[in-house]
Amino acid sequence: MKSLKTLLKQSQMLVGMTTQHVTRPWLSKVWKYSGCDFIFVEYEHGFFNDANLADFILSCRTEGLPVVAKVPECSRTHVAKLLDSGVTGIQLPWTETKEQIDRLVSYVKFPPQGIRAAAPGGGNSDYDLSIEGPKFVENANQETVILAHIETRRGVENIDTILSNPQVDIAFVGMYDLSLSYGDAGNFTNPALAKGVETVIECARRNNKVVGMYVPDATAAERWFKKGVTFFETASEIDLINQGAQKIVQDFRALAGGLKRRA
Repeated sequence: MKSLKTLLKQSQMLVGMTTQHVTRPWLSKVWKYSGCDFIFVEYEHGFFNDANLADFILSCRTEGLPVVAKVPECSRTHVAKLLDSGVTGIQLPWTETKEQIDRLVSYVKFPPQGIRAAAPGGGNSDYDLSIEGPKFVENANQETVILAHIETRRGVENIDTILSNPQVDIAFVGMYDLSLSYGDAGNFTNPALAKGVETVIECARRNNKVVGMYVPDATAAERWFKKGVTFFETASEIDLINQGAQKIVQDFRALAGGLKRRA
């Protein structure tokens, strides 16, 4: 499996496809052949069977794709199960304070950096039972990635203290909820929202952090890529099925209309 930590250091841009509902192993192959860099599991808003999700994560790893998952809340149980299934990156929604991100770090990292409990030999080590404990712990502490998901004005206001934790790798901007927080739902050109995002970008630059964002496509990404955002989570299987189905039906309607006019 590719090292997400290394990709963050070496790549000009990273693009990850989103999985929101489907956890069949075939989807990991579809995502692999898309050429994406990682997989994002929308575990906050998606609906998953835990065992099926674990199988999907393992399949992604087998295909060479690191997995980032957004947790529903900063719960030691949620974080532990995702990490033990083989997730590399943990994304904390509604990050508003240093205390929240410090708690997440403690759940993700093994001692002495944190309090994560060791359970090698599962998806977290590709079921390699021969891996030595010290090597497993050292590798996990080096390779796990932490994303502070900033989606409120309070998160923007506290961004300096949030990013002061050296274990945080990515300042991730949740644009839609941030627009809600600024009282202008879905308007991503709102000047106050744009200023808030630029505050996050500038702080991340000062703290040597990567900046991430969800975008539906490259057109939406262009503006922010030029400003320094390089980590993009993008369309889900639901988005792509919906877009593809609409396009096919529209094409048929256009065909029918054209034939009727000619008749």
